[in-house]
Amino acid sequence: MKVRFPAPDTLGTALILAAVLALAGYLLFPPLSHRFGGAALFAAGVAAGAFIGIVLAALRLDTSGRAAAGNGESKSIFVGNLAYRTSKEELQHLFGAYGMVRSVRIMTDRVTRRPRGFGFVEMDAAAAAAAIKALDGKEFYGRQLKVNEGNERKNRENQAA
Repeated sequence: MKVRFPAPDTLGTALILAAVLALAGYLLFPPLSHRFGGAALFAAGVAAGAFIGIVLAALRLDTSGRAAAGNGESKSIFVGNLAYRTSKEELQHLFGAYGMVRSVRIMTDRVTRRPRGFGFVEMDAAAAAAAIKALDGKEFYGRQLKVNEGNERKNRENQAA
């Protein structure tokens, strides 16, 4: 499980971060507060926290785990009729000729863990359109690929009813 912290994007958030760091420093390091004086340590903590908060706010860190490229819009591409021996790396290389590939997923059977013969590739919208047009019907490992825009996954709770 990944824990993702939002990046501060306002001065208010940076100041809150500064206050939290200052208070943590003041409470967690009592020997330092006696040597340097409690007020001096608190002021240093506020200054350090404000600096860190402003730097993070200026960077506007991307916490989604995806590299920002193009206009940021991505498309999921369905790739069907895959040969069972196709690897993620081979699929990434095939689609990489048309633009940056953000992710590749080859679907496997839950029980046997064997490939099911289809997968999904995520790319920037413009590159995805070019890849779909070029690769639909193309032969790959002796099989004609079925390539089209991926649909949103349907809610399984509604299907059961």
